[in-house]
Amino acid sequence: MLFKGGNNKSVFDKIDDYLVKRGHELVMSIYLSNYNGNNIYVRFDYIRKLAVYKIVWVDLNFFDEKHIEDFISIQMVTKYLSLKIVEVMNKIEYDNSYSLDDDIMGDRVEILSYFKEEPREFIFDRFLPLEWEQLIDPLALIFSYLPRSMEVFLQEIFAKFDGTEEKFNYTKPIKFDLLNGDSLKMFRAVSIEAGTRLYDSGKVTFLEKVDNKYLAIVEDNGPHLILLQSIDNEYVLMWCDCKASYYCKHIYAALLALRNKKFNSFYKVKYVGKEETLLEKVTLGTFYYAFGIVDDKILLVTSDGKWFPTQIIQNGKCVFEVIEDDDECTLSKELEKYKIK
Repeated sequence: MLFKGGNNKSVFDKIDDYLVKRGHELVMSIYLSNYNGNNIYVRFDYIRKLAVYKIVWVDLNFFDEKHIEDFISIQMVTKYLSLKIVEVMNKIEYDNSYSLDDDIMGDRVEILSYFKEEPREFIFDRFLPLEWEQLIDPLALIFSYLPRSMEVFLQEIFAKFDGTEEKFNYTKPIKFDLLNGDSLKMFRAVSIEAGTRLYDSGKVTFLEKVDNKYLAIVEDNGPHLILLQSIDNEYVLMWCDCKASYYCKHIYAALLALRNKKFNSFYKVKYVGKEETLLEKVTLGTFYYAFGIVDDKILLVTSDGKWFPTQIIQNGKCVFEVIEDDDECTLSKELEKYKIK
């Protein structure tokens, strides 16, 4: 916890000391700790000498303690909004409150309030709990003075109140066992049903472990690339390139294939053209993963979970050579047609 010690305590001490020397009194602070990879410190301060309130914010990801003044942003708050923030914070009835979620990695919000006699902490992971509704107004008022780029944090923090938390959970690490975790807690019933049909119909055409992740191709009105990645012993990342903003049927189909050990390796191809810069964005060493040919283009896959089509014929020459194929030599036979051309 930020306000009970920790590796970053000295950083906050230096910021606070700098502001105290300039007449700032801390009234309320908000710390976004590793929130979407960001660390942002926000203060609502009172300047007694001027009888005004100010908003202070610091992006700790880009902070130099030796030049503090260059990394601190300060803005005056209007009298009306200042009084409104003070009013709503003084009405908050609950004391120190914590809502921590072991299923969430990072995305912690730590609020420190000095609006009453004793300082109070409100700490939660990713989403403001529904029972802390009284914090909505002061947070919204303070964020209204922050750069527009920070609005996305507020939208995510309030997600439980408009039912959009699933959208924000998707594509983030989640505590889940790929091999034995309870799918009912992760997937919608419709995704489980449709994903099971895709798996049973043999639509998971490729599945291979690459480093600490599994890559899969699921055919469903075109190919979809799925990534199932172990972040550590407890957390995983599950993602599909379809338009869904939740754990979709394609991910579930790939998960079934993984749990049933239905592996089918990608083709491996080598680029033999002279213009190497064409594939510089693919950083897989001496070979590339592939899963087929469509419209005179070979479909390549990157190890970080992206796929893209690349022309087979360049300068009148077939520029790919198969170095690993399936038992039927499917891709080799396809490429032979282009070599004859």
